[in-house]
Amino acid sequence: MGKTFDVVVVGAGSTGATTAYYLAREGFRVLVVDKRGIAQGMTAYSLGLVRSYYANDYVARMSHYSHGFFMNFEREFGTGVFTKTGLLVISNDETGIRRTFDMLRSIGAKVRLLGGDEIREMLNASVTLGEAGIYEEDAGYVDTGLYTNTVMNRARELGVEFVIDEAQVKFEGNEVVGVRLINSGEVIRANHYVIATNVWTQKLLPQLNLPIKNIIERVIRVEIGRSLPNVFDYVNNFYIRPEGSSYGLMGLLYPPEDAWPDPDDFNPLAEPEFDYAVNAMENAAKRMPWFTNAKYLGGWRGLYDVVTPDWMPIIDEPIKDLIVVVGLSGHGFKLAPAFALMVTELIKYGKVRTFRDIFRLSRFREGRLIQGTVQEKAAF
Repeated sequence: MGKTFDVVVVGAGSTGATTAYYLAREGFRVLVVDKRGIAQGMTAYSLGLVRSYYANDYVARMSHYSHGFFMNFEREFGTGVFTKTGLLVISNDETGIRRTFDMLRSIGAKVRLLGGDEIREMLNASVTLGEAGIYEEDAGYVDTGLYTNTVMNRARELGVEFVIDEAQVKFEGNEVVGVRLINSGEVIRANHYVIATNVWTQKLLPQLNLPIKNIIERVIRVEIGRSLPNVFDYVNNFYIRPEGSSYGLMGLLYPPEDAWPDPDDFNPLAEPEFDYAVNAMENAAKRMPWFTNAKYLGGWRGLYDVVTPDWMPIIDEPIKDLIVVVGLSGHGFKLAPAFALMVTELIKYGKVRTFRDIFRLSRFREGRLIQGTVQEKAAF
């Protein structure tokens, strides 16, 4: 290739592609490397849920920013990728719901506080005393493959180069000296290296010993015969994302945390275990008795690269000029624009300016875990 770059981004999923686009807008010369192609890792199996809703103020601001990026995507890129469905979050913690509602409204999210009667009417549901909800009007989902390819195409129009190859980060002592492309044998040098490799991070950078494990997420597809908003039911432990007017994609908000060590041996096309499907569907029927007529239509699996114990990402520079955006813990797609902005600011200014810089590795050593996010992990 014979070129040097300002930044090499390893990984062409939603995070890597969006980061490349943001960097290119700022005039950086960028190379993106991925051994599978664009959106061919876990991005391909994501539900693409998009919302502002989070209970953590700092993360909600990031999500609200990203939400706006997705909603305005067609105007900027000329391609429609966002489907508006709304999101209903149900909890029996009335105090927590009120606090989260007030916070979301303060950052500009379009939310309404719902009582039991309104939840009952919206879902034709059973509601018990003390349950309440937040309805976010503008929430929805995005076609993840179309989004990532469209962003990468625009990035390439801005000068970003892309190569399908396997990357190996080369070190000399505690310094990054380049990225070797395994197939071509070429070593690419840059001023900065961004790692956005999701569940493959531990294989790429084992020497960093990051607190990440890969957790299986299961998605089941059902025929329900009616339209629904996105639903997060923290009382009955299920989520559902509509697919058209008659189908849904669903699973458990609190899934079993079973790990899969090697992502290269993982088969995402394998259907979830039947017991898991039955559990999720029975949980939904507790809320919506009519759901007993739903039909199971199979499903698929994916992997979360989970940072334990707080289920929040790592965005940091553990080695000079090596920036990791990893351990996304199921939050990756919906926060990709915010992550891209943070990385761009780190490279351009040497620090994050727009959002709170809360995702550093040092939080584990210093006991500053991110609060109010663990229950929000089911967002594959």
